[in-house]
Amino acid sequence: METADTLLKAIAHLTGENIQDLEKAHQQPVANPEVRKHLQSKNVLASGISVLAEVDYTSLSGNAQHRDVVIRRVMKSGKDIFIDAFCLGIKAPRLIKMASIQKIKDKKSGQEFTNPAEFFENILGVDMAEKPQKGFDLNSIQTPLQASNSSRGELKTAIARTRNEITALMFISGVDGSRDHVEFEQIAQYVHRRCPDLVFKDEDLYQYLNMLYPDQESFYQSMERILGSEGWVVKLFLEHMIHLISSDEKIDEKERIFLAEVMTILKNEGFVIKF
Repeated sequence: METADTLLKAIAHLTGENIQDLEKAHQQPVANPEVRKHLQSKNVLASGISVLAEVDYTSLSGNAQHRDVVIRRVMKSGKDIFIDAFCLGIKAPRLIKMASIQKIKDKKSGQEFTNPAEFFENILGVDMAEKPQKGFDLNSIQTPLQASNSSRGELKTAIARTRNEITALMFISGVDGSRDHVEFEQIAQYVHRRCPDLVFKDEDLYQYLNMLYPDQESFYQSMERILGSEGWVVKLFLEHMIHLISSDEKIDEKERIFLAEVMTILKNEGFVIKF
């Protein structure tokens, strides 16, 4: 609980948001017990997705819905797959059953899909069958790996492996109200360092980055996962996060406080990070 509170405070300092508003949004109650059960599912296939989409679907209560949502997580509960999303129209979380989606459209590109599995698997790189592998150990590399015939397939693997870090870095890069090509390059550098066994084109990764619409809750979920990762992953992420924050050649007071609070969380979790 202390870690969660400190992380919310850190996000509030970074964004300038009111801490009470962030707490209210994060702790928004879910009245429907059936929805609450699925949201508590531990089988998260992907988190920190943060993609803006237009969705036509049938709600859990049987009503036809057409909503603009930010997709945050994909979860498996029993035999069903659910989308945990936030509706921009009613400013509230929505739980959408994958099988109930008739049409989904990426709002950034305008690309439309009548098969939602194709959108999540082929565009977002979400493995519907199982959770993404925990991580790639840098120490396991013995010899340089050859590129596969499909760099697109390797990009999907890279996205699945680093999805939360990408979302967090994209959120941080947009806190000042804009993102530039230099920041995209820095994020690509992180993904390459995190996935040295995979070969993909930066231009293809940029297409994925352009789809993202990271909000505070997606950032919160992503940071929770990152801070719970292996030590070398945390260190590599923090190194690139600092590069990103200081890309304008300065670290202001709110950014300094944010970094200090993140380091406090790590210290409380037993990490000793030295750069």
